[in-house]
Amino acid sequence: MARRLAWLIAVAAVVAAGAYAGAWFVPFLAGLAVGAAASRLGFPSVPFAVLACVVGWAVPLWVLALRGLPAGATARVIAGLAGLPPHAAVTVAVTLLLAALQVLAGAWLARALLPRRRASE
Repeated sequence: MARRLAWLIAVAAVVAAGAYAGAWFVPFLAGLAVGAAASRLGFPSVPFAVLACVVGWAVPLWVLALRGLPAGATARVIAGLAGLPPHAAVTVAVTLLLAALQVLAGAWLARALLPRRRASE
């Protein structure tokens, strides 16, 4: 359990650093890495990667809001421009959903392109 928690915190930290730097594609890269290493990790890694990436994207958004930056107002404007209900929570939820979808797409692509190891090898 400690290994899983350490892995989750490490992935979340990398994704949070990427989100803070504006690298929106880091969850996709995390999904690629997890999909490629899924057989070696020894536990259901894709759900943990989704959770880590969602937490990794939520932390910078939360920190920006705690610093007093107009994160909520910006989120409401983005939601309105996107045709969504103009609520900050909607934009944050869609952002976190997109991070989760990026991880799933990356993991799917890695598993589709890389050959599986057979148990007899």
